[in-house]
Amino acid sequence: MAVIPGKHQRYSYQDYKQWPMDKQWELIEGVAYALSPAPSTEHQLISGNLFFIIKSYLRTFENDCMVFYSPYDVLLKGKEEDEDNCSTVVQPDLLVVCDKSKIKAKYCLGAPDWIVEISSPSAPSMDYVKKLHLYEKHGVREYWIINPQNKQVMIFRLRDNGEYDMPEIYIEKGIANVGVFEGLKIKVEDLI
Repeated sequence: MAVIPGKHQRYSYQDYKQWPMDKQWELIEGVAYALSPAPSTEHQLISGNLFFIIKSYLRTFENDCMVFYSPYDVLLKGKEEDEDNCSTVVQPDLLVVCDKSKIKAKYCLGAPDWIVEISSPSAPSMDYVKKLHLYEKHGVREYWIINPQNKQVMIFRLRDNGEYDMPEIYIEKGIANVGVFEGLKIKVEDLI
């Protein structure tokens, strides 16, 4: 029987797998968060454009890496967790994984190399605070936040000490270098 998550209970991936499929959810440290029912047209255009740019680059230069788009689960396990007991399951808008051993039949197990979130006006703190700390903690090498309302792209890169550097910020235009791939440069105006 499918159980719809409540606000004051802690959940795991095992619980998450049993929820009804009519709504998308994320789990962050056991807390369930409902995702927006459908992204805006602008969100879809940004996601589609960036997916195409990344996929084209990977097809030409990086055969070992794969790009995925939401909905696709990413399980970020704690040290004492196995897959079923994993308390963090996110669905980034876009993600790139270069270690194929992380790719399972229905999800990515472990930190992707690059995550992109397209910020929603309804819950900006999720991308700018909660997920920023979460992705840093789990070792996501590069994290982009695209804010269509402000025409802004923020890029966080993981330093050797395991912390994100101060973000590179692009507003309306500029050329963003992808740190995960040396040769990939993206025109910000092609995204927003």
